[in-house]
Amino acid sequence: MIDEFIQYTQLNANDSTDYLEWIDFSQFDLVENTNKRGAFSSIYSAIWLEGPSWNLDEEAEVWTRNGPIKVILKRLDNSQNINQEFVNQLYRYYKCLQSGSLADYFGMTKDPTSCYMFVMRYYENGNLYSYLDESMGVLCWRDIVDMLWAISAGLNFIHERDLIHGHLHGGNILVENEMDSIDTKIADTGLHGTVDKQIFSKQIYGVIPFVAPEIFNGYTSTKESDIYSFGMIMWMLSAGIRPYCDRPHDSQLIQEICSGTRPNIVSGTPPVYARLMLQCLDANPSNRPTASQLYECLGNWVTAICDDPDPSDLSNQFDVAEEIKFSNLERLHFNIISCHERAIYYSRPLNFSEPFIYGKM
Repeated sequence: MIDEFIQYTQLNANDSTDYLEWIDFSQFDLVENTNKRGAFSSIYSAIWLEGPSWNLDEEAEVWTRNGPIKVILKRLDNSQNINQEFVNQLYRYYKCLQSGSLADYFGMTKDPTSCYMFVMRYYENGNLYSYLDESMGVLCWRDIVDMLWAISAGLNFIHERDLIHGHLHGGNILVENEMDSIDTKIADTGLHGTVDKQIFSKQIYGVIPFVAPEIFNGYTSTKESDIYSFGMIMWMLSAGIRPYCDRPHDSQLIQEICSGTRPNIVSGTPPVYARLMLQCLDANPSNRPTASQLYECLGNWVTAICDDPDPSDLSNQFDVAEEIKFSNLERLHFNIISCHERAIYYSRPLNFSEPFIYGKM
């Protein structure tokens, strides 16, 4: 099944990097467990000795290997007996594994325990959680808007194909701080769920702060629930800390979220930013913007803030917010807040016996 899937990506490729390949596990050196995991996967770093086919020999008209490159190996736990349902999911989402708008995947391999692993690009700054830790929660507003625009581009790519992500949170937003910009990419699109057995429809998996309230009441994931997750990412970037990091992620928190509780807007947040964020976090899914609207709106913000030399109300809002943020650095304490021991930021089963009643914000 996996061989046929890989062949399918190759037959439908548009260019030399638009497909997946099978990579023998012997091609990986210095394989190390990163101690990061999700409900159904474990993450390793490694050196891929041959590397991807990125170099074109124009004279010979062939693509040659790039040489050793650091990669991430996403191990699908218990995938020795991968099921047809999961493979069907890969077929639906395969374009999301090789898109410039999303995290890059090079191919697949199988570890010594016969579990399948996806081979993906290594992002130097890790995920959004570790990036915030590294920057001590202090990000300038221009970078925040730039990062959100890139994330919205990936979400729009997914939704344009009538697909959903379903598990969007800080752990699967990957970050690379480049010379003149911060590159952010959505990962794990289509790589959710168990690989060795069917998921019962009532089972809920995720990270509680990023799960839309309607999901806790038995609704399936939708494009609108992805937008809610995006809104929580907006809050996390504006605050510089993880949402609800100071309390247990339990049924009480779920009850409060379903009753309309949201994190407090951080003082100094530009009003236009706060409005869009609250719209994404609206309890009524139909009131949330679409991914296309987010992408267009954030693109306009990037133009007004970074490119347009003429001041505007929009650019003034962000200029004022920037001044407030950096004049208060001493009082921010660099947002070093220790997480509650029961605040859990990796995907896990969230099964509770009673439905939760939620209302509008």
